[in-house]
Amino acid sequence: MQIHNYEPKVIYQETNPYGSLTAFLEDDGRTVYMYLQSEHNPEWTMKSVWIKNRIQAPTKMSMDDAKDGLAPILSSEYVEQSDEAQITPEGIYFIWTEEGDGVALFVKEELYAFIPPWSGIGGFHGYSKFVQKEALTAFPLGDSNHGVISDRVNEARKFWEFRANKDSWKMIQGNLLHFLESKFGSHTKYWSADGGKFPYIGIAKFLPVSYPDVIIYSTIGISGQNMPQVELYHRDRYLDYARVELVIAIRTKENQGNTEKWIPHLIGEIVHFPWKMLQWYGNGHTVSMSRKDPEGLLEFTTLLLLDNPPSITQENQQMEIPVLTELRSKEGRPIHFLFALPITEEEKLFIQENGLQKFTELWVEKGNDWIHNSQRTSIV
Repeated sequence: MQIHNYEPKVIYQETNPYGSLTAFLEDDGRTVYMYLQSEHNPEWTMKSVWIKNRIQAPTKMSMDDAKDGLAPILSSEYVEQSDEAQITPEGIYFIWTEEGDGVALFVKEELYAFIPPWSGIGGFHGYSKFVQKEALTAFPLGDSNHGVISDRVNEARKFWEFRANKDSWKMIQGNLLHFLESKFGSHTKYWSADGGKFPYIGIAKFLPVSYPDVIIYSTIGISGQNMPQVELYHRDRYLDYARVELVIAIRTKENQGNTEKWIPHLIGEIVHFPWKMLQWYGNGHTVSMSRKDPEGLLEFTTLLLLDNPPSITQENQQMEIPVLTELRSKEGRPIHFLFALPITEEEKLFIQENGLQKFTELWVEKGNDWIHNSQRTSIV
């Protein structure tokens, strides 16, 4: 086997603002690639895209590269490149997608490459300005100043410029609190749930007069940015599902038990999950509970997220679910409030085996609604 002396060197690297993914540019003297790897989720496969060759393109690709553990060089069939110069750290910067799961490479203000959120699907890697037709490790970027990719990157730039404004968080926080207080009255307590890390998120507590003996907790700020990976499921309409807040309503008197001992902690431990683990929250999703309901007759292990949970009559009083569908982001996109209902492991398995609709029918049949009842019995 031929021995090569190529030593890969990292030219530039950066972690996204959420601290979940790191992108780095690597040059081995033959070729330059950009890589994207997760900091927390071992199941998230590393992404990569070819940027350019550092040597003259061969007439055909060599299978020996892979055997020798080398990054593939693109052949002259795919490359129209006369510039084989080294990319130096000066003038390099990344622009991350709003969701944090994609990254664009700029060199001296020119868009060189883009690893999008859909990298890794169907063998696709990403886009590079130096490839002239679809290749194994890169697709053509097209016009770096116009088109779908350029527009996506420019939207990301605008988002980060907005969030860099010191007043942006106050604006997001204020709009959410104003909306919720129009429904539930003034909040009685507020906690910071972000640990000083981006994205900034809080938790507000409400004792609404319109819902006697009900305490409502809501996140404040999950919807300040799109969740990652949503577009892999909702495609062209992903922006209609990318922003959510979480709500937990519990039926209890304020002087009975102490919901503050577990609910704010429970919420605080899951608010960063979408960006940390590159997942998302949506209707019918389940989330493991790290904190238990100390008053629960059952062992609640999971939160079931519903965007439109049922309303039923409770003791001759109709507890209609509050209408929280009018709120929009500053871009005009809907913000979904997902109600989190504690369920047992057996109930979770029932949903997996029989579907959400059947579970909801049984839920109502047993007298349950959108408000958590610590004293309820199992529905299965």
